[in-house]
Amino acid sequence: MQDQPTPHPESEAGHGAQTHPQGAPGATASAQGRSPFTRRRLLRLGWIITLCIAVGGQLWFLLKLFFAPLTPGAGRGQFPVGPLEQFPVGPLEQFPVGSVTHIRQGRFLLVRQPTGVLALSDECTHQKCTVDYLPEGSVIFCPCHGAQFSVTGAVLAGPAPRPLERFTTTLQDGHVIVDTRHRSTL
Repeated sequence: MQDQPTPHPESEAGHGAQTHPQGAPGATASAQGRSPFTRRRLLRLGWIITLCIAVGGQLWFLLKLFFAPLTPGAGRGQFPVGPLEQFPVGPLEQFPVGSVTHIRQGRFLLVRQPTGVLALSDECTHQKCTVDYLPEGSVIFCPCHGAQFSVTGAVLAGPAPRPLERFTTTLQDGHVIVDTRHRSTL
């Protein structure tokens, strides 16, 4: 018997490397025409896309909340409520003390008091949800988180950190004018 020399690994890869025909057991995935995406890769990609959508949605909400809570000038200005004789829908004397009228265009609540009228912002001081008056409980109520305010704007219950903002009201030529650009200090 003759001794045969053992081939070196480098020479086997360079000269006599075996190639497998397509579909043979040693063929690679790309040679067999299969997709490079496995089930595991598709699931991972799905989770990454879901996570990106969730984080993007939260960032969009925070950016909207902190950088543009109210477009400049939107819903703010001077609003003539009307002459005292025809106070929003009739004479001032027709409105009993303690009655509340929601002026949606101006985004405020008009409260009739013994000394005149009081204009309160209709935005809750908790997260700026729109509040409304509940006559059965004589409270101003925020439907988002349950904050309650008195007809003077004071916090009665809930997560609101401070009272409702008050707007300056003036009487010009017999008309009640509410200026929602300026807060009154009380």
